[in-house]
Amino acid sequence: QVTLVTPSNWLANLTRQSFLKKYPVKVVPNGIDLNAFCPTTGNFVGSLGLCNKKIVLGVANIWEPRKGLPDFLKLADLLPSNYQIVLVGLNAAQCRALPPNVTGVTRTNNVRQLAELYTAAEVYVNLTYEDNYPTTNLEAIACGTPVITYNTGGSPEGVAPGCGTVVSQGDVQAVLQAIKALPALKQPLPAPLYAQKEHCFKAYLELYENLL
Repeated sequence: QVTLVTPSNWLANLTRQSFLKKYPVKVVPNGIDLNAFCPTTGNFVGSLGLCNKKIVLGVANIWEPRKGLPDFLKLADLLPSNYQIVLVGLNAAQCRALPPNVTGVTRTNNVRQLAELYTAAEVYVNLTYEDNYPTTNLEAIACGTPVITYNTGGSPEGVAPGCGTVVSQGDVQAVLQAIKALPALKQPLPAPLYAQKEHCFKAYLELYENLL
C-alpha cells in the first residue's frame, strides 16, 4: 500500500487535489535538533558590529526574488535607524550591493553561530513567496525569537500561537507594523516540542508499523 507523506497540511491539501488523490496522505512535519537550536550566546554577533542594533534576521540557502530579497530591501527603507537587517546566505555580489542598514553574511561557520544570530535577533522575518514547511521558522522559535512570515504555503504552520505573526504575502507595511508591535523586551517562548526531530522519526516509524 502506498501512503504519501507531506511535511505540511498545505501540501497535503494540494496532493489530495492532484492526480495522486487516490492515495492516502499523512502529514509529518519536519523536525529540528533542539540541542543545536536553543537560546545561544557567543561572540559572533559582536564580531559583526551589531551589539547596539535591533536585529531583523532573514535566512535562506539561496537568496532570490521568490525568497523575498526585494521585499527585505523595501523593508530596509522603512525601518528606524536603530534596526539592522541581517541576511544569511547571500553571495558575495549580493553582499556588496546592500544598503548600509542591511548586513550580509554569506554563511555561518557552524550551527552554533547561526543559533547565536537567531537568539540575538529581535525577530526572524520570512518573506518567502514559495515554500512548503520552512524549518528556519522552527529554528528561530527554538532559539527564543518570534517569527513574522508571509501567508505562503505551509510557512504559517510552523508558527505556534504566541510565537509570531502571519501577514499577507507582499505586504511590507504589515511586516513593519508587526515589527513595531513587538514587546520592548523579548519574551521567553515555549520550546516548540512539535519541532523535535524525534517526533518526526516516531511518526515515520508508526506509519511503517501500521503499513506492515
